[in-house]
Amino acid sequence: VFISQYAAGQKEALRTALMQKAQNIPVHKEVKVQLLGNASTEKREGVGGDTRSAAREVDSATTIAAATAAAIATTAPLLKVQNDLEAKVNSVSELLQKLQETDRQLQRVSEQQTNLKAPHEEPHCHQRVSELEKQMNAFMVQRIQHLEKLQEQQMNIQ
Repeated sequence: VFISQYAAGQKEALRTALMQKAQNIPVHKEVKVQLLGNASTEKREGVGGDTRSAAREVDSATTIAAATAAAIATTAPLLKVQNDLEAKVNSVSELLQKLQETDRQLQRVSEQQTNLKAPHEEPHCHQRVSELEKQMNAFMVQRIQHLEKLQEQQMNIQ
């Protein structure tokens, strides 16, 4: 455990140190404890108060700082991983919603095309069939007339 001390106004240095810890995820962890300076503790020690109570106060503050730093150091990577996972889950859910919306739109378009083609195709098909029947009938009539002419010519030749 490494312990260092900061004055009360150095929040940015503490944040920087914690962010560097969060970015590097080592297998073996070393926790640096950084005490924020307390003016009243420094004054008591400077005045020459009870050395035992001052030492106990520094020890308890050190212990608290060490526990806090250890908790922060162990939870920072976990929070980062959790945030990364949440971001990935959100992006996957957004993509899924987009895919579902696209699927719905494709189904609508498919239904619309089916509805538009079906009514128009049937009359169109029936019209085409009736036209072809008329053409076949006309062709058959022409063929029969042609055969009758040929037969008449043959009779004349005989």
